[in-house]
Amino acid sequence: MSDTTTTSGSVRESLLEAARIELIEHGRASISLRAVARRAEVSHASPKYFFRDKAGMLTVLATEGFRALTSALRAVRQAATPQPLAAVGHTYIDFGLQNAALFDLMFSPGDLHADDPELLQAQHDAIGELTSAVAEITGGGPLTPRGTPQMSLISWALAHGLVVLARDGALQAATGAASPDATAQIAKDLTEVFDARITTSD
Repeated sequence: MSDTTTTSGSVRESLLEAARIELIEHGRASISLRAVARRAEVSHASPKYFFRDKAGMLTVLATEGFRALTSALRAVRQAATPQPLAAVGHTYIDFGLQNAALFDLMFSPGDLHADDPELLQAQHDAIGELTSAVAEITGGGPLTPRGTPQMSLISWALAHGLVVLARDGALQAATGAASPDATAQIAKDLTEVFDARITTSD
């Protein structure tokens, strides 16, 4: 590998690391290419050189997020657990709450190049892990027009909704949970209730 390629790769990774920090500190709405370049200590033109625009840079971060989520879901699916779907739900909730800014970005298509092939594949892979977990229990069931099992979408909606409710404080307010950790546990408990119900249903 040439020195030029190595340097180019290092600058790109420095920009992405700076973008990750900016995202955590300021959120997707306030992140800027200029601030990322300044944090990475590179020229202001560098982000556009590597990512074309802000949406391109955020798309890379979102793609990374979906890949990390896929890896986490796949690992828990491969582990022997008494309630496999609940375990997947727990992992989804943990990921969403522990990576709140990234999770928000991942599901904000208006801030991304939503038709980016790598992003689309990463999204497909992540949802595919959840679909597989549901199919192992239900056998699939009725499909949407695009061929996604309805129960998979219901399961995803439950886990995703619990992340949002817990993150925004609504679940804590509704349940009287004493802390964010207690709220997260309530969210996980609800996935176990759902798992038990669909596992025992005919």
